[in-house]
Amino acid sequence: MKPTEEVLQDLTQPSNISVHSDVALIGNVKSAIAADDKKRKENEDEPLRRKRDLAPIPQTELPRQFEVTLWDVLHTLARATALSWRGAGRGLAEHWGALKYTQALAGGRDSFLGLTDEGHRIADHYKSLQSGELGIGFALTLAEHLLRSRFPDHTVTIVPADTALRAGWALTSRDKGEKVKYRYRPQYFAEVWRPGEPSLTIPLACKGNHGDTAISAEQLASASAHAERSISARGTRPPACCSARSSRRTAARWPSTPFRHPAAAAGCSRPRSVSRT
Repeated sequence: MKPTEEVLQDLTQPSNISVHSDVALIGNVKSAIAADDKKRKENEDEPLRRKRDLAPIPQTELPRQFEVTLWDVLHTLARATALSWRGAGRGLAEHWGALKYTQALAGGRDSFLGLTDEGHRIADHYKSLQSGELGIGFALTLAEHLLRSRFPDHTVTIVPADTALRAGWALTSRDKGEKVKYRYRPQYFAEVWRPGEPSLTIPLACKGNHGDTAISAEQLASASAHAERSISARGTRPPACCSARSSRRTAARWPSTPFRHPAAAAGCSRPRSVSRT
């Protein structure tokens, strides 16, 4: 095990994420959507509403090689999960969220951030949790960078969707209020705002896996349904961002977009019109 001082130094060392966002990824996701829709129809399952107007993220807004530190990713994950009912002590939950993967990832200025041997050796029943949480960390880090590039001089705030929705709806049988009957919803909302102006709220659907880009495409197809189930105060459907992180590569789509990193995949949909409420 590394000495504490060395672990802390590693947290601040610059590393890289490779972002994959092109028409080929969009095509793979659309194929996965078509296959899933066909299967649901054959099984007589309820059809899903999805974000379908997809397009690559411009390199001017999200470079294909993006520099981050491990702390950028872990602190983003910690802040995102602190209010998501993952423990009674929110401050402790945030602290733990930033600590538990400190030795699971490593990189360097001339390399990509990826899983270490310790990260690969994680017990089987924790692999799904690890891939999901790291998917959240990478997706939100990239989404924040993208939104700050698209909306300069604004603040970007990430809020767990369930935390926000519980203000007016019952998400489980234990909650009071009007029931949410549709189980597909985004995991997070990004609020883009600055004082004195209306804000823009963007649904974020985050996925993660330890497989390859084929699995990521299937996850992005699922994410397109989670991201679609949001309506603004004006009754319009806002743009959304969907992400799927793979331990082998990263991809993404923005309200018409996709990302890639040595261990992730993501995507989003293009806004026909931007409604700020």
